[in-house]
Amino acid sequence: MAAETAHTTPDPDEGELEQYVDQRLFDDSMGTLADHAARKAALGDQRRYAILFLLWEREEVARKELAAAIDDDSYDLSHHLGELVDVGLVARTGAPADADGRQTFYTITHLGHQEIEADTRNITGAASSQ
Repeated sequence: MAAETAHTTPDPDEGELEQYVDQRLFDDSMGTLADHAARKAALGDQRRYAILFLLWEREEVARKELAAAIDDDSYDLSHHLGELVDVGLVARTGAPADADGRQTFYTITHLGHQEIEADTRNITGAASSQ
């Protein structure tokens, strides 16, 4: 008779808290606890959050338009857009057919939508219109 392997759940009382949350909450469906924490950390910057919100409202925005909206020469837009791209909240896209093909455009991802929509529900109490 072949030995059966039991599926074990990590025990948070045994110092396996992160693995416990990974398995109970994420179970590889939307990444890992580390991925989720990185997304939350990226949104800890007010302007990065504002960029994501603007993309949520407009779907796709040119880098030049984002720079004009921020209007702060000391703000490193490339770094912060890179942070949002790295954690999967924003994606770089090609220019729309009617736009200047030399510009870089950004769009919100499914995960980015989920972040803003959850906040909209939690803050306003209303379902999003997006």
